[in-house]
Amino acid sequence: MDDTLHDQAEGLRRLLAQDVARIVTIASGRNGVGKTGIVLNLAVSLARRGRNVLVLDENAGKTNLSRLLGLEPQYDLLHVLRREKTMEQIILRGPEGIGIVPAAQGVKALAELDAGSGERLVESFRQLPQPVDVVLMDAVAGIERNVLSLSLAAQEVVVVVSNQPASITDAYALIKVLSQDYAKQKFRILINTVSAEAAQAIFDNMAQAAGRFLDVSLDYMGYVPLDDKLKQSSRMHRPVVDAFPSAPSAVAFRQLTEMLEQWPYPTADNGRLDVFMQRLIQSSRITGNLHNTRMT
Repeated sequence: MDDTLHDQAEGLRRLLAQDVARIVTIASGRNGVGKTGIVLNLAVSLARRGRNVLVLDENAGKTNLSRLLGLEPQYDLLHVLRREKTMEQIILRGPEGIGIVPAAQGVKALAELDAGSGERLVESFRQLPQPVDVVLMDAVAGIERNVLSLSLAAQEVVVVVSNQPASITDAYALIKVLSQDYAKQKFRILINTVSAEAAQAIFDNMAQAAGRFLDVSLDYMGYVPLDDKLKQSSRMHRPVVDAFPSAPSAVAFRQLTEMLEQWPYPTADNGRLDVFMQRLIQSSRITGNLHNTRMT
């Protein structure tokens, strides 16, 4: 009886929240920390838990998620902005049915949209053919203005760090800019390809520095262990959770996915895709205006 009531309650919650999605930006201070592989494996792990996942991929060239999977994107979010394609026509499908939106060109154009174009883009997300439970945004590394806009629009920001000193320094710089210039106060830290002890030490050092010099909250999301199977699966154009499900990194991704699902569930106003797109357009204008001010 208790199980039946629990299932009914969960079903009712999902019915009432069917238009609400978790929206998470995966960011990093620099390239080479394995961020896109993390996005892929989290997306597939979430899909295997029954979630409809949409990845907004800001990366261009060989570093984007499509190329990691051996896919060749023909269109970009920019084609939707120009009314040349619909959202449904540009979405690629990856493992477990995850949706991938190539957006390298489109995100750069958001700050310059007129009111009509912005409303059409918002409407295109409102009319997606199926509900979306989770949006993962794979942001370009660094502190370019379009990168910052993705972090400002998201409910959660995960900053990926490796054990390289430059990665840690640049991740701290990203957090500093987002907090001091745009009042972003909460970040989750994910350490990639390290041991458990090293990951904890890296996070502790970052948290200590942030506590002294920045008005932010850093939460330790966890780590992905150094694992040859992770590199091997990448060469195979497959997520490690699919190619080598018993590998230490695959186990870690499943644990990280469980943790992500325990984060506070978004409210209706904060989680609707059309509202998210409105926030993204607005944050693109804000970061663009500040960037232009600094250039003059």
